[in-house]
Amino acid sequence: MLKICIAFLCTIFLTFNLVIGNAWAVGQFSQTCENININGSILTADCEKANGRTYSATSIDLNPHIANIDGTLSWDGEQFALTCDNIGLAATNRLRAECEKADGQTYIGSYLNLDEHIANSNGTLKYE
Repeated sequence: MLKICIAFLCTIFLTFNLVIGNAWAVGQFSQTCENININGSILTADCEKANGRTYSATSIDLNPHIANIDGTLSWDGEQFALTCDNIGLAATNRLRAECEKADGQTYIGSYLNLDEHIANSNGTLKYE
């Protein structure tokens, strides 16, 4: 009976670690990164490594992953920085920009939650 209990507890422990390990890398970068900044389309941060004790300086170009669709930031495309100005962060995880509408003359403010697709993978920012 003791062997069965130990095997059960080990299984629960290993399953919990796998779930936590996978969840840690899916989006939500802002929960494990600090000193988050943006310069143009380049997002930079110091992100916690998997050991939980050290941080790594990392960056990612958001231009290949985000589009400007008629003045609105969207994950469905790329090259937003070509038609958006005043790019910055509204919070540690919210991209803000003034983006050109399809008429080519009007700019409107737009926001995008970066935690939806940007993850910290062992101290490195990744798009997921």
